[in-house]
Amino acid sequence: MRDEIMGLELQQGANAPLVQNRILVGIGWDAGVSWDIDACAFLIGSTGQVRHDQDFVFYNQAETPCGSLILESEPDDDQRRFRAFLDRVPEDVTKIIFTVTLATEPDVEGCPHCGLLDQLYIRLTDLAGEDELIRFDLKPAGRERALMLGDLYRHQGTWKFRAVGQGYNGGLDTLATALGVNLQSSTAEETEASEDDRNNPPVTLSRRRSPKQVRAEKAEALQKALRRFLPQIRAAVDNQLNESNTRMILDKILMDVLGYSMDEIKAEQKVQGRKADYVLAVGDQDLIVGESKRAGLTLRDKHVFQSTSYGAYSGIRWALLTNLATWRVYHIATHDMVTANLVFSVDLLPDVSLEDCERLLLISRFGMTRKGMLEKHWNEVSALTRESLIRALLTEDVINKIRLVIKRDTGCSFDNEVIQQVVEDTLIHP
Repeated sequence: MRDEIMGLELQQGANAPLVQNRILVGIGWDAGVSWDIDACAFLIGSTGQVRHDQDFVFYNQAETPCGSLILESEPDDDQRRFRAFLDRVPEDVTKIIFTVTLATEPDVEGCPHCGLLDQLYIRLTDLAGEDELIRFDLKPAGRERALMLGDLYRHQGTWKFRAVGQGYNGGLDTLATALGVNLQSSTAEETEASEDDRNNPPVTLSRRRSPKQVRAEKAEALQKALRRFLPQIRAAVDNQLNESNTRMILDKILMDVLGYSMDEIKAEQKVQGRKADYVLAVGDQDLIVGESKRAGLTLRDKHVFQSTSYGAYSGIRWALLTNLATWRVYHIATHDMVTANLVFSVDLLPDVSLEDCERLLLISRFGMTRKGMLEKHWNEVSALTRESLIRALLTEDVINKIRLVIKRDTGCSFDNEVIQQVVEDTLIHP
């Protein structure tokens, strides 16, 4: 991997133009602090406030409806990170404000505040996270519990970034209310909601969802959406629908269930003589290469070969093979030779389980924008393969432990070499 390119460093109040419309906005601070710190963003209209509550992106509402801003809660390089697709931002949004807040009690002696934060920064990189475009390092001095780090704003048809670094009295609730978000108080007594509240329910800050809870909710929603397609999938398999009509159903599933937009589903991709039925992308980054077969056709590993070779040449690490009813995901490795190793396989018929939907969530648009989710699952799968277990069992520590247990239980003493040979014969040549 090439070294990260350092970008322009701004001082407070300075601004700089952007040359890219699709970027990452990373926010970080001293990882050693134990305080509860949040990062959030507000899409601001011409009135100086949000147009509606969906313009507030935070831990309980991680994406705008238009997909222009997505919060990653578990990035690799920053404490929090937003994917910003500025070409999707509605025209009546004039700027996007990025903030950090401390979820603490109001300012009292000894209470954490923004002035105690070290190594605080906001930075803009390309969508791959490799080239740093703009950076603003700041050392807040006030005792506020909210801090506006910077904002992206429109200027003569383009976007610019401004380094703000301004403290704000009160915490996230006070800041959000000031910017026009309709908040639901966590202590308010339940009353019958007005018609306006039912159509535009207030945002709730009180119940922070962990990443695990968010994934569980997303998997349940995916299961519900996918079950609506099961009669269509069942009929396609029974009628042995041809490949062209199979793809029409698959396109709808990729959009309506897995959340990809039409322009992120690239069909019939070719490069250097290699061909892929599909390439799934998020923004400008190609992430999954896909091979589609006729509905119900028996899938074989050889069917993924063409997609694997395309992925290896294009730098794509994941391959999808499906016949509508069965979905297989492979990891593409390019060490000594190009190989495709099965990550998981899901059968949708006769019904799709929640466990299967948790796996499919990994290749959804939501899953692929959470860097590391699919990688972590693959690491867990590969760590428990027969080959990995054999390697672990044949390590010196394990062999020595087996020797000691045998001596304790039988009174017989053997050298480690003898124990290792027997274990090898048992595991490798049973």
